[in-house]
Amino acid sequence: MAEKMIKKKTLGMGLGGGGARGFAHVGMLEVLEENGIRPDYIAGTSMGAIIAGMYAVGYSVKRIKEITLNFKNIEIIPTKYLNLLHESVLKSDFIVEALNQLFDGKTFEDCKIPFYTVAVDLESGKEIMFNKGPLNKAILASVSIPIIFPPTFHEDRYLIDGGILENVPLKGIRELYNPDVLIGSKIINYTSRQYISGMVYAKYQQIKYESLFKKANFIENFVNNTKNDLHLLVGIALRAMDIASKDNTDRRILEAKPDIILEPNIDCGLLEFDKVELAIEEGRKSILAVLPKLKELLS
Repeated sequence: MAEKMIKKKTLGMGLGGGGARGFAHVGMLEVLEENGIRPDYIAGTSMGAIIAGMYAVGYSVKRIKEITLNFKNIEIIPTKYLNLLHESVLKSDFIVEALNQLFDGKTFEDCKIPFYTVAVDLESGKEIMFNKGPLNKAILASVSIPIIFPPTFHEDRYLIDGGILENVPLKGIRELYNPDVLIGSKIINYTSRQYISGMVYAKYQQIKYESLFKKANFIENFVNNTKNDLHLLVGIALRAMDIASKDNTDRRILEAKPDIILEPNIDCGLLEFDKVELAIEEGRKSILAVLPKLKELLS
């Protein structure tokens, strides 16, 4: 049962991207709700945009958690949607279908909590903020990871994942709403480099020594190796985004002057959706650690 709390000040919250690790945001919102705290303004980038969008439009935290737990069974590289020899590894069809189901024609104007998300315009290289119009199209743009998914054509622009310039969207909350208290969720993972290294080792070293034992089953091994190569390609693209976005994100966080930055360190790869429960639990731990300070700031 949620704890009653008299909140005298307004709260803004920015949820960052992070692939499967972004499910930590669900745990954070869960703890806030248990303590009678509800953000007055919310923003999200990439995976954070999906979670923040659902919350803003009126999904309960319980329902969001039920939906995210279904990701445990997701196929990382759904072969049905392969888009090789085109502009991306995958078609965006299955994400479009999912977003259409989640937001069902809803717009930013339908949100119960003011919400925005960000994407990047490929032509100008500038960040584009969305807080008006259809939710599904804006969120699709924010999750359009280069190489993995094709750019999203929206409002006469080709748009890609907003995490490239601002992986923790706080600056807009400060400029649009200037809440009394501002917190951000910056998902980190100190093992992501080792994750990529392990994938590279498996491709170029381990397979080399095992190949002599596998020649008898050529077709099966070809299929398995192709899947591994696709996983490596996706992993490299996501890790490259992590590296490229770090300085821009850190600078914009400083400019927004948040009161609290949550940095849960989640021991899973960007694509390890089977670890959704771990991510949610780490999100809970990260906000429980700062809960006394947050309550003090709000009251």
